[in-house]
Amino acid sequence: MLPKKHGWVIGVRATIRYLTTKSAPKPELKYTSTVNLPKTKFPARLSAEKRAQVEEQLRKSCLSELYHWNRSALPADSEFILHDGPPYANGDLHMGHAVNKILKDLILKHKIIGGTRVHYVPGWDCHGLPIELKALEAFNRKNAKRAGPTGQTAREIRHTARQFAVETIAKQKAGFESWGVTGAWHDAEGCYRSLDPAYISAQLQLFYELYERKLIYRDLKPVYWSPSSQSALAEAELEYDEAHQSPSLYLKLALENGGADCAALRNHRPEGGEIYAAIWTTTPWTLPANQAVCYNPALDYCLVRSAAAGELLLVGKDLIDYLATQLETALTVLQTIPGRELHTLKYHHPLNHQTVLPFLPAAHVKAEKGTGLVHTAPAHGPEDFLVCLERKIAIENLIDERGRYTDRAPPFLHGKYALTEGNQLVTEVLASSTLKLTTLVHSYPIDWRTKQPVMLRASDQWFIDTDSLKQRALEEIKSVDIYPRTSSDVSKKVIEGQLRKRPYWCISRQRAWGVPIPALYDTVTKQPIVSGPLIAAIDARLRKEGSVDFWWTAPVEELVPAAVLRELGLTHDRVAKGKDILDIWFDSGVSWLTVLGKERVADLYLEGVDQFTGWFQSSLLTSVAARGKAPYRAIFVHGFAVDEHGMKMSKSLGNVICPQQIAKQYGCDALRWWVCAHAIQNTSIPVSHKLLGSSAESVQKLRGILKFLLGVVAPRGPEEGKPSPAIVLDQSQHIDRYFLHELEGFHRQAFGLYDSYQHNRATAVILNFCLSTLSGLYLHVIKDRLYCGSPEQHSHLRAILDHTYRTLAQVLWPIVPFLVEESWTFYEQDYFYKSKPHTRQSVCWNGGDAAASVHAVQCALALRHAVYQQAQLNVNTWLLEVAVECNDNDLALLSMLHPVPSAHDHSTELCELLQVGSVALRKGAPKQAGPEGTRFTVTVTKSDKTLCPRCRRFLVSEAQPICERCSTVLGRQ
Repeated sequence: MLPKKHGWVIGVRATIRYLTTKSAPKPELKYTSTVNLPKTKFPARLSAEKRAQVEEQLRKSCLSELYHWNRSALPADSEFILHDGPPYANGDLHMGHAVNKILKDLILKHKIIGGTRVHYVPGWDCHGLPIELKALEAFNRKNAKRAGPTGQTAREIRHTARQFAVETIAKQKAGFESWGVTGAWHDAEGCYRSLDPAYISAQLQLFYELYERKLIYRDLKPVYWSPSSQSALAEAELEYDEAHQSPSLYLKLALENGGADCAALRNHRPEGGEIYAAIWTTTPWTLPANQAVCYNPALDYCLVRSAAAGELLLVGKDLIDYLATQLETALTVLQTIPGRELHTLKYHHPLNHQTVLPFLPAAHVKAEKGTGLVHTAPAHGPEDFLVCLERKIAIENLIDERGRYTDRAPPFLHGKYALTEGNQLVTEVLASSTLKLTTLVHSYPIDWRTKQPVMLRASDQWFIDTDSLKQRALEEIKSVDIYPRTSSDVSKKVIEGQLRKRPYWCISRQRAWGVPIPALYDTVTKQPIVSGPLIAAIDARLRKEGSVDFWWTAPVEELVPAAVLRELGLTHDRVAKGKDILDIWFDSGVSWLTVLGKERVADLYLEGVDQFTGWFQSSLLTSVAARGKAPYRAIFVHGFAVDEHGMKMSKSLGNVICPQQIAKQYGCDALRWWVCAHAIQNTSIPVSHKLLGSSAESVQKLRGILKFLLGVVAPRGPEEGKPSPAIVLDQSQHIDRYFLHELEGFHRQAFGLYDSYQHNRATAVILNFCLSTLSGLYLHVIKDRLYCGSPEQHSHLRAILDHTYRTLAQVLWPIVPFLVEESWTFYEQDYFYKSKPHTRQSVCWNGGDAAASVHAVQCALALRHAVYQQAQLNVNTWLLEVAVECNDNDLALLSMLHPVPSAHDHSTELCELLQVGSVALRKGAPKQAGPEGTRFTVTVTKSDKTLCPRCRRFLVSEAQPICERCSTVLGRQ
């Protein structure tokens, strides 16, 4: 194609003559009525106000019926299931919502327009801390001035949270619908919510099933605990503060009997002196809970003398140089001891010297940093916990739910906050035993909601046995396709890595807003009680009352039938209700059960890349636990919206761009185009008015092309059920065949990109075809035949452009449905998606003929560039006479377009393609240099004749009022 500045590629506005006065000369007045200019009432442009009205009208009259039509009109044997991951019902819509829901809708609409029935049930995650915090904020504002007690009961929290969630869902649902997202938004069964009785019932039944199979159990284990939220947290509920500061403490622990219990140390024990084990920790607050020192039997250890104080220290051999640097002192090796010899050693607790504790072998001890000896507090570390559990060492937990020391801790720590006061007080008390104390800046987990540090803390919780599910889950994920394909291998490794390193999954939380864990507790033995009759009693009341609020309000006598307790051998006064709720990741992770049932598998899950550690994994584990298979066949991930500088959008930074405002300013189709063009290229999705304005401009260009096509194919407006005109290939010129070949290729390529979820590439292909091949080439070349040619030529071209319009509408509809449906109202009376576009007319031709036409036109396009190089600027090209010398192969190809090569013929296809007055071809050796000059020798002269006043293409003499072609056409009218 030629550069626009030279007038060869004229673009959309130049193609649509009736929208501009600059692209082509106007026929004289007496011939105006004889020219077939495109005519349509489809507007070239809409104001923001008018666009909003059109979108609302289409939303109500057209798109609202789409999902029901899809379910009833399309065959069920090829159903495509996209399972919707539930967003939190906790706030206004943001750009992340737009990216997620519009990407899903692009896929759904592509499937529908291709004739495939889709299954899509939108959902919401209604429970958990984010919504509870919003409810607490609202309650506190409302009751700030109320006299008397203002603390919320669980019932009040749940009532406020439910009301907030329901109101938020209504607003979000309206927003999703306004973007044209496909769904049965107003049906009672059209959406799912995790607070619905049916959803909760299925969840409780699954909990009991997994409990009976011993995949769910209760135990004391260290879990991530948030003192600020007073609840256990899952890995997916953590963020990391990269600039967190912790104490870095090197400490010496006195060995029992000066290390005499170890034969290898006896000879080096000084008279009346001590030998110390050196340890390193960044959590001094855990030292009161120290219960052992771990070593690795496979490593060697050394007794060294410190030059600074002359002390004898036991350290790992491979860490001596590292430790000497850290302690800023020389360390002299006195003795090397195999690690297996340390099993007899004991040491004095750092804070309670009367307590003597053991050395324990452990494979998790590494010679990478520290001292090679590890301070072990099983209440605050998973490896520590497992080591002590194996040896049946009782766990000492000295921290309460608020992160404060209990009265079992040393007296100077009672009631102090461990993460702040605890670090300071412990390091002060241990000053005499400190080898070195500095500050370490490192990554540290924080609560994703309160942004406060968390701790590992042992507590009684409910767990899913991920160890027994891990292998099956890893096998299942191998057969799952992950998109985009460019990051598939990395993404699969991420989810596999998360599965492998997950020791267990804590599914209990200590909050009020959620689904209660349906367990009673024996007040004497403290053992949990879960039974089928208990679940049945809870389920019956749930279905009757519509919520599980009764779990917090009803006494045990009312909640649990006496017959159930008798069956368990208990009485009401010996049982208590549990206060834990289910983890929201379990809550949302079992959504497949309500939406898909026990048998069906979704074709696709689509969420943000962070869900590899969240919903993708919780859904996988629960599905594998319940039915032995993954809930999805494929996963599609997208990134996160950031501003033009790559910063995360936040109200505090003032860089938030609201999707509703974008839709109002640029239109819903522009928002959808932006999502399609940018949402999957990187993990960070830039949002800026420049990009949004560019998207709106792209949509406007497409509107101009649709207007031109409608002006040709539907000049009288919409007709009901009109058949598409047939394309007669015998009447086609080579350029027509070339274009139809390109159109079919465009259709296949665009749909192929949709099928492989390469939406960003699809937008590029669409724009390139529409602006270059369609508007810049074909529509520009055929204007003369279309406007001024014979009725047969016009009818033939109208059939081609009708086929083009329907094809273009089919390709565009998934991205810009409002534009397509609006234009369709000027074409047919029914909605576009009801016109069965998937049965689009195909063009049948001889493959060899098509290939020959393509090669001929491609050769002509190369020649056109060479002609352009010789042409003068600002000259009407129809006045140019061109002589071309070329090789045998090119001469044969060009002769297909120019049957009498040597004659200066002015009515051939080659003239039409080159947009020149006449062409003469002859065989010859090229004389010019340059990329195309080596192929053609071109001579260009300008005619002194005038152009026909009707068509402005063919030359006429002074004696001729109009050209011969126009005279013939007018003679038939």
